[in-house]
Amino acid sequence: MTDSAGAKMNAATIAEPFSLAVRQYIEQDMGGVGPKLVGLLAHGDPAAKKYAEWTGKACARDGIRYELREVPKDELLEALEKANKDSDVHGILVYYPCFGAFPSFFGGTMDDFLRDSISIKKDVEGLCQFYRGNLYHPRTPWRL
Repeated sequence: MTDSAGAKMNAATIAEPFSLAVRQYIEQDMGGVGPKLVGLLAHGDPAAKKYAEWTGKACARDGIRYELREVPKDELLEALEKANKDSDVHGILVYYPCFGAFPSFFGGTMDDFLRDSISIKKDVEGLCQFYRGNLYHPRTPWRL
């Protein structure tokens, strides 16, 4: 038996082949115009702003167009619906938490409602109910 506590890994080395594949796909198959990711930020949390900044840098490195839209909380749902309908937007990322535990009229929290309001075709995090529901399937004859 070996006594190994693990090894330090360089994430950039692991990510580079994937980044290269994305850049090549955008250049060869998309004519050099990458897909567009829209980030929605509705609070002044410095950590979320820093995360949005790093998202933009990663997108720029890989040829993905990124647009951060900072909106007031009371306009967030409208901005989300606008991004859902915009054919130039290929992905949406909401920087949570936006409303914390604030309840939604539709049940759950307002953040839950926002997650479920993102189009399944544009939900880059896979947090909407459609994807969460597909994570767990019971062991029933129907599933076998």
